[in-house]
Amino acid sequence: SIFHRLISSQRLTGSIACYIVVKDINKEEITMVATPSPGQAEVILVGCGCPLRGMGWYHAVQMLGNECPSAKLCHIVEPWFLGPGSSGPGGAEFAEFKNKTEEDHQVGFYKSLADVPPVADGVKRLALISGRTMDNPRLLGESIAAGCTVIYLEKPGAPSVKELEVMKKEAADANVSICMGYNKNVCKYVRKAREFAAANEGSHVTFVSNNTYENTASSLGECFERNAEGMLKNMA
Repeated sequence: SIFHRLISSQRLTGSIACYIVVKDINKEEITMVATPSPGQAEVILVGCGCPLRGMGWYHAVQMLGNECPSAKLCHIVEPWFLGPGSSGPGGAEFAEFKNKTEEDHQVGFYKSLADVPPVADGVKRLALISGRTMDNPRLLGESIAAGCTVIYLEKPGAPSVKELEVMKKEAADANVSICMGYNKNVCKYVRKAREFAAANEGSHVTFVSNNTYENTASSLGECFERNAEGMLKNMA
């Protein structure tokens, strides 16, 4: 993904297991909290979604698998599955992912960005926003308030160009950088591959999709229900 290339291209120090021990004096409980190593960015994933379906979940798997050495996934904010969606479709799968990720990687899970602990001194905090398009303008503002100095924003970013312009100004005023995601079908390396194939007789280009949707009306219906803005706008 572009996020993988963006982070790993910095060639910073590799990942080292690093945690902070937090003790709740009221409950006498000790919690291990994931923290970044020197040279790593502390990442808040905003909008994880359902395992094997949500784009945020795929990003989480990349970071948990150390495919982005300079990024440390420390916090996951998931309003839906930690709220009203917990007992609905996908709720059980998300709960299983949450329990395993907490146990294996000490990642914190939160219902909102306001619940995420303050950023520590000297730590570079990055928000990867992979929420619903309509929520992104609000989530960007909340990410800035949470101490993020870089924001990776999944396409299409906002419901309208006007809202994107407002978000751009908000980030600039806060001295926060925004990196925008894009669809692989319109990126430069795809165009170059097609041009090369066209110039060499007998060549062809094959696209392979990782989508888990079955070719059925019910499966595609769920996909379009969650992306009601339409394919052209969503993939812009």
